[in-house]
Amino acid sequence: MPTPLAASIEGTRDVAGSTRARCRFCATPLSESFCDLGASPLANRYLKPEDLGSMEPTYPLHAYLCTSCFLVQLETFERPEAIFDDYAYFSSYSESWLDHCRAHAEKATQRLGLDAESLVTEVASNDGYLLQYFRDLAIPVLGIEPARNIAAFASAKGIPTLIR
Repeated sequence: MPTPLAASIEGTRDVAGSTRARCRFCATPLSESFCDLGASPLANRYLKPEDLGSMEPTYPLHAYLCTSCFLVQLETFERPEAIFDDYAYFSSYSESWLDHCRAHAEKATQRLGLDAESLVTEVASNDGYLLQYFRDLAIPVLGIEPARNIAAFASAKGIPTLIR
């Protein structure tokens, strides 16, 4: 059962009286199950030793497809503060991932003709793992990252990052 911090997409009652979630984008009732992975605890929620014997909250990891705008979304979701308050994963930990990102930035710059007049923006930019390579090619960048601690790390590396 989700904690009181969890939210759900605003719903309406159908003829049978059951609540039906509506699409976050276009408000069409969600009826098409896309993928149901059952209940799952929050990612990156690290239990303290004293919590190991307690029940851990789980959330339905059931994605729905909006039949009107085709947005795939979860019906129940947690507030970003509960997930990204002290985020532990830094994308730069993986050397092979960084190699891939460097090559991608070089190819994208050539293919798209990016230059100092361009702006590369990345949503969920983590620690600047990708944007650093565009910046190194003298292309302006902007990261958008919900995890305050990760965004601060990216900013310290010279990657302008909004915390959103």
